[in-house]
Amino acid sequence: MGVRSSLKNGRDFLARQSHNYRMMIVRSGGGMFLFNLTGQYSSIFTKALGADNMTIAWLSSVSSFISMLISMPVGYVTDNYNLKKVMGAGLFLNIAMVGMYAFAQDWRWIFVAMVINPFTMALMFRSQQVIITNELDSAERARGMGVRMQIAMILGLISPIPAAFLVKSWGGLTLEGIRPLYYIRFVGMIIIYSYVYIKLTDVLPMPRAKKSTGFIDDFREVLDEGGRKLKVMIVVGALGALVWSTIQSFTYLYAAEIKGADELILGLLPTVETIAFVLFATPMNNLADTKGRKYAFLLVRPALWMFFVLVILAPNQYWLLVAWFLRGIGMSTSAYNTLFLEMVPAEQRGRWMGLSNTFSALIRIGAPLLGGLMYDSNLPWLLFAVPLAVDMLVRIPIFHFYVPETLPKQE
Repeated sequence: MGVRSSLKNGRDFLARQSHNYRMMIVRSGGGMFLFNLTGQYSSIFTKALGADNMTIAWLSSVSSFISMLISMPVGYVTDNYNLKKVMGAGLFLNIAMVGMYAFAQDWRWIFVAMVINPFTMALMFRSQQVIITNELDSAERARGMGVRMQIAMILGLISPIPAAFLVKSWGGLTLEGIRPLYYIRFVGMIIIYSYVYIKLTDVLPMPRAKKSTGFIDDFREVLDEGGRKLKVMIVVGALGALVWSTIQSFTYLYAAEIKGADELILGLLPTVETIAFVLFATPMNNLADTKGRKYAFLLVRPALWMFFVLVILAPNQYWLLVAWFLRGIGMSTSAYNTLFLEMVPAEQRGRWMGLSNTFSALIRIGAPLLGGLMYDSNLPWLLFAVPLAVDMLVRIPIFHFYVPETLPKQE
């Protein structure tokens, strides 16, 4: 009865949401299913194309540098232009990026893909975030963001294990074993993203309280009105970029090369992470909509810290499954993103994301190089120990004490 009731509540929730919100679910679900075919193999694939560890780090740094340059211009575009067209440009570039992986002849093709990637992230993902945030009521905004991610993660749960068996049957962790997955992802994205763009209705800019007086003044307006809380949140976001960008390019390489994870374990890692995410997302997002965004975010953070600890201490590849389950718990709530976007009025959200990401991207330029140096050292476990210390001892205390709650107080 409980399951049937939950399914009915879920259907009722989706039925009362906008058409464009449901289209964002289609984009996220299809995109996650296809991403999980290849995501755990991307660094391994790049290495097989001739890149070494520091080249992989350098590629990520170049991508972050471009992200820094374009963040504010794209944020301005997001607040001032039809978001359907902005998203359409991002969808097209995302397909082109995956195509570079699919047909890559050496690592320089991946360099082109990494140049394209920040444009995709800025145009597609930010417009998606604004569309979703603006069309959800505050009382169930965290739930709405969470439902989209839950559906995406459930669909993403389907693909890693078949992908692992396909890789194994095609030759293992080699170019020949991994490349066909990129062909599948490339064709799948053309089909799904074309459907989403055709069905998406126009999303015109939100009415602004003040008339635009120029590019620089528009961003100054956001910071002036937001005050200290936005400046603190920029610092919190930049520290988060340091934590994740340090490990991003090397997490699965570490699992394979240091802990001995084979194709099946590499396929199971995102699977157990997704299972944990799906199990914990609903209660955590309900807490975010009732007890507070900060409360829900901080409640699951220790699980993420345990992920870092277990990855360092895991005596064999099977303990990595426990670590990735804990990672799924730590990532299960949409509370942080909800709070982040609620810190400014609806008409400022594109510019706010552009401002914050400019500083985060600046940190992301150096973070992969730091990660590469630690991974290539005699103490590769530092790759996880340093981000753990930054997150637990610096970032989260700043967030806890200086970032305000955004959930309106209930009367």
